[in-house]
Amino acid sequence: MTVQALQAIKQMNTAQLVGQYNAWMTTITPAEIHFEDGVLRAPAFDDVYHSADGGIAQCTSVFLSGNALPESWLNRPDFQILETGFGIGLNFLVTWNAWRNTVPNPEARLHFVSLEKFPLNRNDLALALAPFATLSALSGALLASWPPLVPGFHQLRFDEGRVTLTLILGDIQETLPQLAMAADALFLDGFSPDKNPQMWDDWVIRHVARQMAYQGTLATWCVAGAVRRRLEAHGFTVQRLPGFGRKRERLEARFDKIPEGAFSRMVSTARNPALARSHLHPITQRHAMIVGAGIAGCLMAERLAQQGWQVELFDRHDGPAREASGNPAGILRPVLSRDDNLAARLSRAAFFQTLHTLRRLQARSGTIRHKQSGVLVLAPDEEQSTVQRDTIAHYGYPQDYVRFLESQEVLALSGIAGQWGGWFFPQGGWLDPGSLCTTALQAGAAQIRSHWNTDVSRIEKAGNWRIFDARGQILAQAPILILALGAHAHSLPQTAELPITLFRGQITQVANDPFPPQTPVLCQEGYVIPGLAGGLCVGATYDSDLESAPRLASTLENLERLHRLCPGAASDPLTTVDRVGFRSVCRDRMPLVGALGLQEGLYTIMGMGSRGLIWSSLAAELIAAELAGIPLPLEKELIRAIAPGRFSDSAFRPHADASSA
Repeated sequence: MTVQALQAIKQMNTAQLVGQYNAWMTTITPAEIHFEDGVLRAPAFDDVYHSADGGIAQCTSVFLSGNALPESWLNRPDFQILETGFGIGLNFLVTWNAWRNTVPNPEARLHFVSLEKFPLNRNDLALALAPFATLSALSGALLASWPPLVPGFHQLRFDEGRVTLTLILGDIQETLPQLAMAADALFLDGFSPDKNPQMWDDWVIRHVARQMAYQGTLATWCVAGAVRRRLEAHGFTVQRLPGFGRKRERLEARFDKIPEGAFSRMVSTARNPALARSHLHPITQRHAMIVGAGIAGCLMAERLAQQGWQVELFDRHDGPAREASGNPAGILRPVLSRDDNLAARLSRAAFFQTLHTLRRLQARSGTIRHKQSGVLVLAPDEEQSTVQRDTIAHYGYPQDYVRFLESQEVLALSGIAGQWGGWFFPQGGWLDPGSLCTTALQAGAAQIRSHWNTDVSRIEKAGNWRIFDARGQILAQAPILILALGAHAHSLPQTAELPITLFRGQITQVANDPFPPQTPVLCQEGYVIPGLAGGLCVGATYDSDLESAPRLASTLENLERLHRLCPGAASDPLTTVDRVGFRSVCRDRMPLVGALGLQEGLYTIMGMGSRGLIWSSLAAELIAAELAGIPLPLEKELIRAIAPGRFSDSAFRPHADASSA
């Protein structure tokens, strides 16, 4: 990106950025497949997915051996692979199997990033992988985690986190510039240049080179002269070697034509935090402090603990989730928009990340209180009903992500007479934030030391970051400090100027729940969450005052919401319990996630508004990835949109932090 372009972006506010960057990939079209003489073909490209001489053997011979694998990843704590065409996932499965068989260290991690414009739907993928019986256990795990086919980054974890697949769905011309990683190996794959020239052009080669670690390797079955020349022009030393099966030759390459000093200077100004962290600023002391034990702080602590960090967690209360995160339930659903703007894209990515985190933590303990009952967003009138229909039709969202329900379907599903129908998110539902926080801390208990009833009054950088109590005593020090302050966002000088405003929210629990057990969460100018042990939850008010005690006017406001959705449900007599929390809302309604200021080692997860339950997991993954120098789980545009420095020049300076992604 040019200096002029950066200056132009700096003049935009977030609303303008939404318009500038909306809909970078509007729809995903699933691939069509068929078998011909036992070989899987893609009719759209008139080409095969793998050699007739054997898909597993081709991957092993061309891509693994061509990148000197498994030898190159032995004794490495992390290894990153980039693939330019996921196809049926055979390269990933063969690589994963080889990793399992050759890397005994349980702390080692494989990061496999693959781009795909035309993914297979789950049923076709199962059909395509069925012939490879030796990989059936791995393909079964992949199929079980296969995401709805919507654009963006999908991060899937396997083998208790030892293997991560980041599947990026969309046109490579749009998705590749959004990537930030430091690839140790590159699988340059795709249909033939004669059939799909876009995958092999100079632009693609230039951009994959920007993701390479120094002396990273490359392998491909393609030996076309134009491809060889492009690789040489962008820093690779290329050699031709005997091919596989009926293919006479293949290519191997190493990213080493740029002198290491020049490469280091290039990385220092590039907007790739993974390269900058891994090549220039590796962290050797894995010790972090986190202030705030709401959802954001607890999930951040767990993510770092799973990466082997020692974590000191501080909170002013006697346990986790005592403020806004202490509500009995929160809603799990993404947000849709007519233009698929930045906020919608962020919520989509965060929604899927939250579901993966929930499944991962639930598998460890089974103590998280939640229900995947679906979420129904009812249209309030005919105009909004039309908008909802048109949005789904325009983007072609798959039904396992969202679908529009007619009024009769709404009635059958919920018992609600939804005259205008509504969006239904079948993977949505509700979640008890407190149980999520407790489970997260239990999952990382060996690495997390919690300090309750401890108020942090001051922080300073003196080599390490130091935190102090009100008496000026040092509580702890570490190279990394992460602030997850919630409603106390302005309690420190370093955060006092952040554009955050507090809004009061009161929820009401009603003991008599009139809804059937399988009723989804209901949303329309507020929400109703049925099926909770303490009664259905209705909310939430949105007030500008800071009154901490419940008040009757807010209770009545919530009961009116319930009455509009279910007339008669809010009739007297009712037993109600009210709770007040405070949302910290950023000026542009987007969260603040990433490096805070230009001092190394200070990060924040704040400004979560009413979406902390959705945003927190992705925020924790993003900061943890940036600290480790591994592939970032989110598009660069979205990282810029949530960077704390986006309101100042620091967001656009080349710097080894998430704000310069």
